Amino acid sequence: MKPSAPAPFSPTLLEKLCALRAVPPFDRIEPSDLALLADIAEPHAYGPGEVIHSGGERLSRVLVVVAGGVVQGDGGPADRLLGTDSLVRNTPVPALTADRSAGARVLRLDRGPYFTLLRECPAFTIGLLELGAARRQNS
Repeated sequence: MKPSAPAPFSPTLLEKLCALRAVPPFDRIEPSDLALLADIAEPHAYGPGEVIHSGGERLSRVLVVVAGGVVQGDGGPADRLLGTDSLVRNTPVPALTADRSAGARVLRLDRGPYFTLLRECPAFTIGLLELGAARRQNS
């Protein structure tokens, strides 16, 4: 069965800002800086079961899951923030698929703005490190 086409996803700047703010560690970014980031974040919708990433290669951008969900190749749920380690360490990412019932709506951040964010916003970087440490403790 072919995945159904996703509904259009064209959030306003305010909607993108609020969606980013709800995903740690974006909640640590100053509102004015987050507004700049929200302005350049590219929205994209994936239909139910649609392949987001075939796996085995690195992601070329960061994906922030703001609605729906993403499933990893092993069937487990993926985090809401994808590609951060892949970009920094140039490591491959497992296969990623949009949730079979809800699909996924994401905001995509290209490599350049992401690295600027890491450099210019230490609170965000510390938040990423804390998320990574928490993941390692839970696994």
